[in-house]
Amino acid sequence: MELKELRPNEQEKYRIAKEVVELGCTDTAIRRGRTKLRCTRKTLLKYTKWYESGEVSLFSHRNKGRQPATTVPQETRKLAEQLYREKYSNASFTHFMEILKEDHGITISDGTVHSILKRAGFVSPCSKKATKREMEKRLRMIARKEKLSKAESEQINAAFSMLDGADAHPRKPRSKYFGELIQMDASELVWVRNAGKWHLHVAIDDATSEVVGAWFDTQETLNGYYQVLYMILKRYGIPSSFRTDRRTVFEYSLRATPDEEKDTFTQFSAACKVLGISIKANSIPQFKARVERLNRTLQGRIPVELARHGISTIEEANAFLSDYLITFNAQFSLKDEKDAKTSTFLQAPDEQEINAILAVVSQRVVDAGNSIKYHNAYYQPWAQEPISRHPKLFTKGTKVFVIKAFDGTLLANIKDELYILREVPKRSSHSKEFDPELVQRKRRQTKPAADHPWRTKFLTTKTLESHIAKQKEGYEL
Repeated sequence: MELKELRPNEQEKYRIAKEVVELGCTDTAIRRGRTKLRCTRKTLLKYTKWYESGEVSLFSHRNKGRQPATTVPQETRKLAEQLYREKYSNASFTHFMEILKEDHGITISDGTVHSILKRAGFVSPCSKKATKREMEKRLRMIARKEKLSKAESEQINAAFSMLDGADAHPRKPRSKYFGELIQMDASELVWVRNAGKWHLHVAIDDATSEVVGAWFDTQETLNGYYQVLYMILKRYGIPSSFRTDRRTVFEYSLRATPDEEKDTFTQFSAACKVLGISIKANSIPQFKARVERLNRTLQGRIPVELARHGISTIEEANAFLSDYLITFNAQFSLKDEKDAKTSTFLQAPDEQEINAILAVVSQRVVDAGNSIKYHNAYYQPWAQEPISRHPKLFTKGTKVFVIKAFDGTLLANIKDELYILREVPKRSSHSKEFDPELVQRKRRQTKPAADHPWRTKFLTTKTLESHIAKQKEGYEL
């Protein structure tokens, strides 16, 4: 073998060994040679022996030209690029690595996936700004080259479209106890292709990063946050405090025409007040940085998971979330046995009490037809007692609290008494003149028990007034 066939670093070893031998292998020559090669004395003396033997091939690495045993086959690399380009381009590289292992039986390390996709011009949605700027610079240099093929041009354009901005949030210390602080928020996204934008309401524990509740809705609504709160109460208990943004779901803001069912302090905050949960609100995203980062993670993972499982409707997506949170928390939650023992969650009320507390209350008045209008339909109050099961008559203008329980049941609180609301049909279902007589079946008469939720103190008129929008002077701004 000739000297010019060696690699540059191997030629450097040969040259330094030659200098040391020519200087007589003195201690000074060896010390200078070690400094130049940054090696031990033993290694340098080995190089001098190689030089004295006259065999240049000894300086050549024995594995030169051999492919490492850990090399990923070229076919696997191309398949990974194709799958990411065609199906999983909105997934992070780490998430894509998990998908390759679970769905395609391809086991590749995280670093290898990064190198394969970066070499192909892809950038992870979770990349930092510096990484995106570096990738953009590299892509622009490639784009300046002449005679790019159509496939190469399309790949560069697709990579440019993925280079969007990144949000940064300062690090804050976690809470000490599990259940001490829950951060809540909703994120808007097209979670399922061709299904429009949905809002994912989520809640995360600040101490352990455990996602304690999640629910899809078409808008950021009171119902969405009620569903998340219900999930928290059933699975964990009553937390100590919530941290949210300044949405009207949590704080009151004066409206020209108040809509009690969409607002304000009166619904969600009143329910939290009954449960003893404090609420802190701020419009700055960094105020609830942990749930903001969670939104970014879920926006990268959940659309891919919904597509993998063939989910296309919001009902199917909410059913999927229940099981997915268990898998997600097993991977990302920091909760351990100590957190479970020192948890600050309190025991939640029973199902009936929760059904009453998470009610949506609206204020109406009785019209001249002894009815109230609610959601474009007319209802009449009926007595609950079987003996007096008939419409109750009230004068026009009587104040009514319409109660829509968490399970959808409709009742009315009038003068501190509870009545069943029955919808007035737009057309009669039977004609005495033209339809044959119907055989009336005798119905079983039931009487609500003494501990029925609608007999609780929670539904008294005084308590229900806290669920209704107040005037501006009723609040300390």
